Amino acid sequence: EHNVLTIELEKKQIPKNKKLKIKEDFINLKLPEEFKLIETHKELYLHGMEQKNCVYTRRREIEDGLSAIYSLNYEGGVYTLEIFKRKNKFAIKEIKAKYNEFANKEVINFVEKSLKAV
Repeated sequence: EHNVLTIELEKKQIPKNKKLKIKEDFINLKLPEEFKLIETHKELYLHGMEQKNCVYTRRREIEDGLSAIYSLNYEGGVYTLEIFKRKNKFAIKEIKAKYNEFANKEVINFVEKSLKAV
C-alpha cells in the first residue's frame, strides 16, 4: 500500500500538460507510426511507470536538446527508445524493453533502418 500511495503522490507532482522542451530536430523527425514522441512531463513519467524504468530521469537531457524519448510499439512489445543526433545523423542512445530488459536484434534493426531512412 505504501508504494501505491507514493506513486499517487508522485503523479500529482508531475505537471499535467507541461510540454518538454524538445529540440526541433526531434520534433520534425518523420518516423513510422510505431514510434511515438513523448512530449510532456506526464507522458514521460507514466511511460516510465508502465515500462518499470527510470526514463523520467532523462528529462534534463531532453530539455538540454541532447536527446528525445520515443515509445516504440513493435511486434506486440513496447520499448523505451532514446534517440540522439551525432554528425547530422540520428542514432540510438538506448533502447530497452519493459523492466530495462535488452531489446532483441530484430527490434534494434528495425529502429536503425527507420533512422537511416530519415
